[in-house]
Amino acid sequence: MTPAPEQTLLVSERFVSLQGEGVSQGQPAAFLRLGRCNLTCTFCDTPYTWDFENYSYDEELSEVIQDELVAWVLRESPGRLIVTGGEPLIQQKQLAIFFATLDRARQETGGLLEFIEIETNGTVKPRPELEARVNQWNVSPKLKNSGEPRERAVRPDALGRFAELDGAYFKFVVRDEADAEEALGLVRSLSLPTHKVLFMPEARDASDLKERGPRVAELALRARVRYSGRMHLELFGGGRGV
Repeated sequence: MTPAPEQTLLVSERFVSLQGEGVSQGQPAAFLRLGRCNLTCTFCDTPYTWDFENYSYDEELSEVIQDELVAWVLRESPGRLIVTGGEPLIQQKQLAIFFATLDRARQETGGLLEFIEIETNGTVKPRPELEARVNQWNVSPKLKNSGEPRERAVRPDALGRFAELDGAYFKFVVRDEADAEEALGLVRSLSLPTHKVLFMPEARDASDLKERGPRVAELALRARVRYSGRMHLELFGGGRGV
């Protein structure tokens, strides 16, 4: 019998690694990478989740029964689950069901899962039932350097809601001073909490990071915001499953 759509998630990959970015950098976690995205950023490091002109949908994505994913998380998670993409909130109805099922299974089995993060581009307003299950939101609003027009990349209603959530942090991909100024303009216009803003260098590999990191760190210091490295590039060189 084919499972109902709400009983599955469209998955790109799943793996255990260290969180490479943001405020929980260095934390061991189980990563669940979901398929599909509503943006097409030029610097995207996971185009295989959405770019099906250059990647095979059937080879890259799988409809996975949620019970299988629950069992995997409780078996493999070191206590933290990070749901990433793609854009996970495209599937937020299914995610809310998944998290509820996961919580019940955790209580029944005594499985180790203490913390859930979602990584999002901030264009989709989260549902209340999802907010109740998520400890941390890693929100990455896209700037002009993404190649996306502002009306697609910046959704004030969604970002405004994230700004109200205690567990939300705002991470901007920055290359230069113009990017930093654009990010700060967005922070001001949307009244985002500056103590929860991070600048992160655009980089596809350790060489890019080494070249751009010091300048972006300087811009973060000048703006009095946090700096995020990309530890996975330094340790593993990027690629899948890291």
